[in-house]
Amino acid sequence: MIVEQPSVRRALAWRVPATIALGCVALMARQLSMWALAPTIAVGVLGVTGAVPARARERVRFLAPTAFGIGAFLLIRLLYPPLGGPLLVTGLISNVVAAVAEEAFFRRYVYAWLARRGEGFAIAASAALFAAIHIPAYGIAVLPLDLAAGLLLGWQRRASGTWASPAVTHIVANVLQMR
Repeated sequence: MIVEQPSVRRALAWRVPATIALGCVALMARQLSMWALAPTIAVGVLGVTGAVPARARERVRFLAPTAFGIGAFLLIRLLYPPLGGPLLVTGLISNVVAAVAEEAFFRRYVYAWLARRGEGFAIAASAALFAAIHIPAYGIAVLPLDLAAGLLLGWQRRASGTWASPAVTHIVANVLQMR
């Protein structure tokens, strides 16, 4: 049996926050193009493969939180014009990849690490990071919308017990924002 020394744990405690910071910087630095897929995919792979704290097994509730989230984005789309470009195959692919990668990173990896301090904190902090990484691409004016979206996606993560629910909702939201 290997016993991890407290000094070793403290020495390695910087790894997850540093990884989260680097992931956010990579997402903030990307451009809105197909070339942005490389750092986006890298951050998504990190989100899927990164070690997260083990949680007690809970029943996954997927349908209701997902339907609620999709309904919210449908309502927003009916009330406001789309922000994105035309619906092209390349745009569709990049939007789906970005949605899955961002959710793997923010709602699986970041959320799980932050949830040690409480799930409310994890929802709020991951939403704030999510909103912040979109500022370089879309400007400060969309910060309230991205923060609200991040809060909704974080709530879905908690309510469903999985990051798949916010990922599906994020895909639908991204596609709805295309013309």
